[in-house]
Amino acid sequence: MARTRLLMGVGVGAMLVCLNACGGGGGGTTSPTPVTAPPTPVATITAVGAGALVIHPSLDSRFAFALETPMRLTETAGGSADWNFARFQTFLAGREVERNEIGSDVIRAAGFGRVAASSNQVVTAVFRINSDDFDRIDITLGFGDLKDARQFTVAVPGTTFTGVNISLVPLFAPPAGNVRAGG
Repeated sequence: MARTRLLMGVGVGAMLVCLNACGGGGGGTTSPTPVTAPPTPVATITAVGAGALVIHPSLDSRFAFALETPMRLTETAGGSADWNFARFQTFLAGREVERNEIGSDVIRAAGFGRVAASSNQVVTAVFRINSDDFDRIDITLGFGDLKDARQFTVAVPGTTFTGVNISLVPLFAPPAGNVRAGG
């Protein structure tokens, strides 16, 4: 009987050790706390002139002028965005006279489709224009935030360009416009 009791005690002890080791015992173990990744920041983009606007005679006879617009794009919040369009509009007495847009396909093909987090770059958009009778120019850039697909626009203040230069060298602005690096 003593031998049966001893074997029974050893068997129960072994079962308790095994039960505790596999987590089935009373709560001596805790689960690890899941690590939460930091939230993805939203994109905040500013755009200003990065030199002078340059007006060229157009090599395309359908348009009078080609306009180079050097702009500095800066992302300041640590987010990223897709650049969807660049729009150039002229107005006279509050009425729109002319509009020209460069779409995301042209911007992407030129290598500027994405504005990266904390980036600072100068790009030049080339627009085609006909009218020289206007009293206001608006340049608007459109973006899509990669975090939440929020669409937003950024105005490029005309006062941030250093001036307007006239070039006698003709320039071709493709029908869809053009975007290139630098000013």
